[in-house]
Amino acid sequence: MSQQACAEFFTKINTDAALQQEVGAAVEGKEDMAASTAFAEVGAKHGYEFTAEDAAQKYQEILAAADGELHEEALDNVAGGSLKFKYRACFAGF
Repeated sequence: MSQQACAEFFTKINTDAALQQEVGAAVEGKEDMAASTAFAEVGAKHGYEFTAEDAAQKYQEILAAADGELHEEALDNVAGGSLKFKYRACFAGF
């Protein structure tokens, strides 16, 4: 159920500019699980219960589904071997 809640939260963010700003402020300057944790905390604040691991997994799924190609920034992050949770890059293909 938590993965479904995470997917619903990603969808909600796409349609809510204020929520986009809130998530952006929460994850700004954070990488990897710290960013995923902050993302999950914002989700919980808005009634979406999911784990940081769910957020990181969904982020990777969205990147992989983006027309089969990664955006340049996402490609750099993957090539570097770390997850840089940058929600703006994530929403570009969602």
